[in-house]
Amino acid sequence: MSRRKNKNQDAAILRTEREILHVEEQILHELHELHPHVPRTALIALQFSGEIAMPNNVLTLNVGQSSTGTIVPLATDGVTPSGGAVSNPVFSIPPDPSFSATDNTDGTVTITGLTVSAASVTGTATCVVTDTNGATGSFTQTFTITVNAGSPPPPTETTASIGISFSTPTP
Repeated sequence: MSRRKNKNQDAAILRTEREILHVEEQILHELHELHPHVPRTALIALQFSGEIAMPNNVLTLNVGQSSTGTIVPLATDGVTPSGGAVSNPVFSIPPDPSFSATDNTDGTVTITGLTVSAASVTGTATCVVTDTNGATGSFTQTFTITVNAGSPPPPTETTASIGISFSTPTP
């Protein structure tokens, strides 16, 4: 008899758990209807690579140096990456003799300094960001490029000098 009682109790518990799951699914559905896909990305920034950290949306380099710009989706604080996925990146950069700009297949842009800039050049980056919760948005961000005189710094592994070590003199 106690086995039969346990089976009945187990069946009742299982029914109750299914009912709870059903109610939870209904609540989630209603919440989704009230708050569909709230975007997490508030803005984008163009971050440039290089030995010296550049502020977002600004590239200053010397003649002969190159840097790669990557679009980074940011949360409302303007600092924290939102985790969104970037698609359809487009870089609009007016032609200028001071640098070359190359769109890369990975959605980045590479800028190489050719001659000194007469003035900073302003470009724009546009893209679509799909947030981790499925929300999508289109974004545009301006950035500046300036090429200064000077040579690029030598690579860090370049030999700067040599030393000579003499042995102890012998008679």
